[in-house]
Amino acid sequence: MANYAVAKLYDLLLYPFLNKIRKKTAKIIIQLNPKSVIDICCGTGNQLEYLKNTDIKLTGIDLSPAMLKVAKHIDCYEQDARDIQFSDNSFDLVMIQLALHEKSFDDQKMIIDEASRITRNNGHLLIVDYEINEKTKPYSRYVINAIEFLAGKEHFKNFKEYHKNECTNKLISNNVFLLEKKVLIAGKSMALQIYRKTNN
Repeated sequence: MANYAVAKLYDLLLYPFLNKIRKKTAKIIIQLNPKSVIDICCGTGNQLEYLKNTDIKLTGIDLSPAMLKVAKHIDCYEQDARDIQFSDNSFDLVMIQLALHEKSFDDQKMIIDEASRITRNNGHLLIVDYEINEKTKPYSRYVINAIEFLAGKEHFKNFKEYHKNECTNKLISNNVFLLEKKVLIAGKSMALQIYRKTNN
């Protein structure tokens, strides 16, 4: 688990890479006009910072106290994404950004099940995560694979398994979520996907 010193540097180190992605994500969220948003695995809460000057009620959860200590001016809570402590149908929009690929398939399924549970009917699930394929620019492919490799053996294993399992394709139930929009970003190395909850 990240300590406080590492957590403070987290956004600074990743800012050049994530800034454009977070701006684009925030713009799309604003267009969807939700009254409430939760960021699952929010880290330091940086994505939510891009929405703090709106009227949206913002919430974040993460399992790292060190990351959450960095988050400011936003309601962020220490919670396990596999067992979220909010009631059913609590949020208009549920967001998971760059978190699924680093977890085991079983944990991914549990997180998606929880995301489905807390999303209101006709609300949205927004997922931003890696999607490395033949469309990905070679430089982006190389850099991302290097970063994921350096993140550790288990992390890299999960990253590879995530793509072997066709990223979100095997995670999202068509009986619950309808894909409304998919945009390839970051040198076509990531997919920004918006789903609408259609059913309980």
